[in-house]
Amino acid sequence: MHYKDIYYEEAEKQNKEVQKLKHDMKHKLHELYHLLENSDGHELSEKIGAMCIEFEQIDEKQYSDNPIVDSVLRIKFGRAKARGIKVETSIRIPKQMQLDHGDIGVLYGNLVDNAVEACSKVPEGQRFVKIENKYQSGILLLVITNSKTGKKNKSLKTTKKDNIRHGHGVQSVRKVVEKYNGTVSFTDKGDIFEVSAMLYGIEVKE
Repeated sequence: MHYKDIYYEEAEKQNKEVQKLKHDMKHKLHELYHLLENSDGHELSEKIGAMCIEFEQIDEKQYSDNPIVDSVLRIKFGRAKARGIKVETSIRIPKQMQLDHGDIGVLYGNLVDNAVEACSKVPEGQRFVKIENKYQSGILLLVITNSKTGKKNKSLKTTKKDNIRHGHGVQSVRKVVEKYNGTVSFTDKGDIFEVSAMLYGIEVKE
């Protein structure tokens, strides 16, 4: 299945889950009100706890103005948060860009997957993924930083050669970057890893 189809499908699935959750919450709030009136504190506490867990399972946060990028990030960050990974974002990109939806899935999806995978090996409380993403004058810059174990990969290089390897899907990412005449660098700083990708000639859709 094409990345575009996958993320459209996931976005639609999440929207349906949100609507169902809202519908269910109406009924549960009436039930909580009834328990409150009848002073059943123990059952009330259990019901509220269960509702909180349900809310945490769905990521409704808007990370950017771009709906396709948002769909990817919601899916990936939902999984990251489930692993106790702190997520930070600073994203300022257009709502519509001349960037293939499948390429968005490959670029953002693979890089975030790699960051989450690396974070999962770090002790809880030290796990984080930070994304900085901005657009200016046809240039799209994406920088992803994540915590990792302190062991440094001495064989890692930050050039455009094909000998770079970092997690799954890196070659797919490189193909997307090259398609837009861009560059990508991988920097291992010991307990922190940084990926920086820059794509050129990205026009804004009216």
